[in-house]
Amino acid sequence: MNFDSLHYIYAGKFTSRGQWIHPTRVIDSHEIIIVTEGSFTLMEGGRAYPLDVGSVLFLEPGVEHGGVEVTDEKISFYWLHFNGLDPVGEGLCAKHYILREPYHVSLLCRQLLHYAGEGFEQEVLDSLLHVLLCELSSQSRQDDESEGSLVLRIREWIRINADRPLNAPDVSAHFGYNEDYITRLFKKRYGIGLKSMINELKLNHVKRLLLETDLPLTEIAGQAGFSDYKLFLKFFKYHEGLTPSEFKAAYYSLHTNNH
Repeated sequence: MNFDSLHYIYAGKFTSRGQWIHPTRVIDSHEIIIVTEGSFTLMEGGRAYPLDVGSVLFLEPGVEHGGVEVTDEKISFYWLHFNGLDPVGEGLCAKHYILREPYHVSLLCRQLLHYAGEGFEQEVLDSLLHVLLCELSSQSRQDDESEGSLVLRIREWIRINADRPLNAPDVSAHFGYNEDYITRLFKKRYGIGLKSMINELKLNHVKRLLLETDLPLTEIAGQAGFSDYKLFLKFFKYHEGLTPSEFKAAYYSLHTNNH
C-alpha cells in the first residue's frame, strides 16, 4: 500500500453546541470525517451521505459539500485535511462506510492530534496519517468469505454487548457451543482465547468512552457492565497498567472547535 505522497495539513475534533448545520463550501484538499457522536447528513456533489456514530466519509477537493438540515442533537466528529493521495480513487478505502472497530480509529486520531498539538515535524505527522489511513483502509474492506463465520459472529456480538456483564461461559451458552471449542477457534484466528477477547473488547469500549465522552467514571463503569466501581478500577488498572483518569489524560492536547 503506497501512501508515500501523503501530506498532512491540519485536523481537529468538532463538537456542536445547540443548533448546528454543516456549512456549505468547496475545499482544495481531501478531508476525512469520522463521527463519534450524533447523527446528521452531508450532501456532496448532489448526493446525500447519512452519518451516524462510527461513520467515515471521504470528501473530495473541488466538490461542494454541506449539511442538509439544522439539528439540535449534539454532534461530534474528527476532521482531517490532507493532500497528495486520493485513497478512494486509488481503491484503498471506501468513500462512505461504518467502522467495525471505532476505538482503534479514535485512538489513532487522538494520537495524531496530540502530536500535531505538540508541534512535531511534518514527517512525523505524515507517518501518523499513513497509519490512520491504513487502519481506515483495513476496516473499509468487506471479507465476504469469512464475514458469516462463527468466530466473527461471536466477536461482533461481544463487541456490541460490551456494555453489559459478560463472561466466557455465558457467551458460549448464548451461541450453543462448548467453551473450550470456541476458545480454540479464537486462539487459532486471533492468538488469544475467548476470555481474553471479552476483556479486550470491553477495554476498547471503556477506552472509547474515556476518549470520546465527558461521562464521569462511575457512569462509564456502569456502561461497561460493572456494578462495583472499585472492581471496574481494578479491572482497568490490571489490564492497562494505569488508571482510567491517567489513560484519559494521556491524549489531552487537541485542536478542537465548536459552535
